Amino acid sequence: MKKLTTALLTAGLLSSAAVAAEVGFYAGGGLAFEAVPDYKDLKMGLGVVVRGGMTLDSVLEHFAIEGEVTKSIVDPKYDLPGKDVKFNVNTLAAYAVYRIPVADKFYVKPRFGIIIPNLGDDINSRDVTFSSGIGGGYTVMPHLDVYVDYTVLGEFVTNYGAGVEYHF
Repeated sequence: MKKLTTALLTAGLLSSAAVAAEVGFYAGGGLAFEAVPDYKDLKMGLGVVVRGGMTLDSVLEHFAIEGEVTKSIVDPKYDLPGKDVKFNVNTLAAYAVYRIPVADKFYVKPRFGIIIPNLGDDINSRDVTFSSGIGGGYTVMPHLDVYVDYTVLGEFVTNYGAGVEYHF
């Protein structure tokens, strides 16, 4: 319960800063290869990633907050003798993001946040934990970006993703 309270407090603080700031919204999605890196006989999975965010340039230039949902469409799994173990990855996350311009249309985007992982059917896997990642992007047109990223989803799963974002 303490972790959930901390998560709600953090989200509240981020959103209260957003109310006082000039904001820009963006939304996007893509696909991600999902891996369970601690196991040798790993078979990667495939997931859908949907995200939305708010830029808060009046608070701090290039700063944003993001919400993200991840859902497996092909579960990652690993082999144990006589048994395949699958992870059904469903996550909900909130991130603080800083977009670092590298060149005219290229940028790097580190992100750090909190995540509610629901890996499989294990009730204990719903604890709020930290998540982080790094990505990069390219502005194709004035409001359209393509991105690639690497994200650690809780303790057991990592995502290697790619997709598009539209900035309103």
